[in-house]
Parts: sequence; structure tokens; C-alpha cells
Amino acid sequence: MSHNVSIIRNLFIALVPTFFLMMTGCSSGDSSDSGVAVDEGLRLDLPGLYSTVRYINVKVVYEPGAEPFIGSTSGGIEYWSMFEENIRALFQGRSIEPQVSVPKSLSEMNRIDSRNQPSWTAEEIVDLAGGIAGTVDDPSIAEMYVMFLGGYFNEDGGDNPKVVGVSVTGTPIIAIFKNVILTTSATFLVASYVEQATVVHEFGHLAGIVDSGVSMVSPHLDPEHLKHCTNDACVMYWQNEGAEDLSLFVQQMIDTGSLVMFCDQCLQDTRSYIP
Repeated sequence: MSHNVSIIRNLFIALVPTFFLMMTGCSSGDSSDSGVAVDEGLRLDLPGLYSTVRYINVKVVYEPGAEPFIGSTSGGIEYWSMFEENIRALFQGRSIEPQVSVPKSLSEMNRIDSRNQPSWTAEEIVDLAGGIAGTVDDPSIAEMYVMFLGGYFNEDGGDNPKVVGVSVTGTPIIAIFKNVILTTSATFLVASYVEQATVVHEFGHLAGIVDSGVSMVSPHLDPEHLKHCTNDACVMYWQNEGAEDLSLFVQQMIDTGSLVMFCDQCLQDTRSYIP
């Protein structure tokens, strides 16, 4: 079975979308026809996410040395509140607004043994998630897995030091490659926002944005970069032109204290979606 993997590439602070056929992603438009086998327990029921799910529980796991950024901004905003608030924003005003649980500290996250891998294929990411995920038989509960890994994404048989994050479409799996974030020249504060923006972007893909399972209320799909938004002020925009432009995107969030990264059109789509 073929699955899409959404990819974010970053050198400094650029969210750069690309698309793959097994993998659909975020960057320059390469394509690959690999397949990833996914167990039934790791399937994400997209219509169910918008119709029966009442609890979204995010599980964050990390390898030693690949710990997520934790803590708060000078304004007292916890970094992981950004992800939580963006999930909530997608479902605001729907008949069911799921309760969202996102860990905020390392003590609430799960440390796993180091795999000592220089790189990760999509198959290895799915296999790792399969060994971590529990069994959830309740259709009102959706569990999402955000895995912080050492090493790099193995793309087309080679390590790609520009890929920050991937998400496997049709599953609840997101992987973040901490090595890439740690080698950027961004400040701790900006890097923390970039890390959160990466997780939010990848969750957006899993949640069916843009026009990838969730239909659009108004046209905002980039026809040249499918599953991405035409609004350059949206986290789902296919590319912020280089470090300077994305740095402005992130800096605006920091200056205004805004946590929601999705544009109004993306929010209208998820809030209006009828499975």
C-alpha cells in the first residue's frame, strides 16, 4: 500500500514543502513511488476525526540528545501550547470540539532508548511508531505520535540534512529530525517557534489540509504545490522564500503573541467540513 509522507525541509528557519508519492511533502517537487506498509492500528480515520473523536491525545517521544524544546517564552507562553492551540483552532465551532491533551514538559513525554541511527527511512519511522503506539479501540479517542529523532531523513537512498519533519499521511505519525534544528543558526526562542511551526504544519497535513481530504470552502490550494495554501501568511504555505521571509513570519508571531498559525481559509475548511 502506498502512503504519503509530508516533508518539511529547513536550513536556518525555512518551512519548505515538497511532495512525494509514497511521501507527499514540503519542498521542491521531487517524487518517489515507494510504499510503506502500515498496521491497521496505526491508521488515522480522517472522517472519524471530524465526526466521532472527542479526545485528541498527543504522545511525544524522543531519543536522548533529540529532546524537544520545552519551557516558556518571556511572556509566559509555554512552547507546546502553540501546538495545542492550533489543534483546538481547527475544531473550534464544530458540533464536537475535542478535548486536546499535549504534554508540555519532558516529564510528560516519553524518552526512548537511542537507536543510534544516522538516518531514517519512512519504513523505519513507521516501524518505530508501531512499537510505541498502544491499542485504542474507542472511536472517540485519537492518539497522535510526535517522535523526535537523531539523524536525518533518508530520501531516495541518501541522507537529507535539510528535512526537518515528516508526517505519514493516513496515520497519526509525525517525525522531527532534531539534528537539523540543532544545526541552525537561529536563536533559542526563534528555533523553538520554528520547531512548533514544523509540528503544526505536519499535523495540518494529517488533518487533511489543504484539499487533501478536507474540502475547501473557498479556493486557496496552490495548484503547483498540492496540499499547500496560497496564503503566504499561513503555516501551510508551500514555501517562505528563504530564511529572511520565514524569520519575519516567526518574528510576527513572537511580537504579537499570536499562537494560531493557520490562515482563516484553512480554519474555515476544517470548521465547515462535513465527513
